[in-house]
Amino acid sequence: MRLVITSQKTDTLDRWQRVFEGCAEVTCRCGLRAEIPVDAVLMAGVFAHERYGGRPSFSEAEILENRRGDGWPDLVIVPPTRPMARDSDGNCKVHADYAEMQPAYFAASRSFRAIVEWNSTHDVPISAVELNLGLMNMDNPVDDSSARSFRDAFEEYREHLLSRA
Repeated sequence: MRLVITSQKTDTLDRWQRVFEGCAEVTCRCGLRAEIPVDAVLMAGVFAHERYGGRPSFSEAEILENRRGDGWPDLVIVPPTRPMARDSDGNCKVHADYAEMQPAYFAASRSFRAIVEWNSTHDVPISAVELNLGLMNMDNPVDDSSARSFRDAFEEYREHLLSRA
């Protein structure tokens, strides 16, 4: 699978490009959108649900069909947020089982899992995905952890595909 990482911030894009250096399946592009064809775009629920439907999930990514004709890809992948639980004071916190897991890793790994499931049940597979950093709330030029976490999840996804081949 090809991954196209986009951002309008060159500092952020440079950071992600360094983290993914040597990964032939990953392309970084400066701009609002990928200028090369992709099958799907990763988009945080805060941006996707009102426009494309679906509902927030704490465990699985959603793949929504874009029927708006708005120039975005035909499929929108909405990663889940880490599961929440109430503490003894009644405050919502990330569930203890997921507290040590990076949010970007959780989002990416669940999104790649959804792609595997989609590809196993649909005639037209998802083979190219845009990771729009702005629409994923990951467009921070000083954040290395999100890029590294996403890379780790992408490498696990690729290893999974190779083990199935």
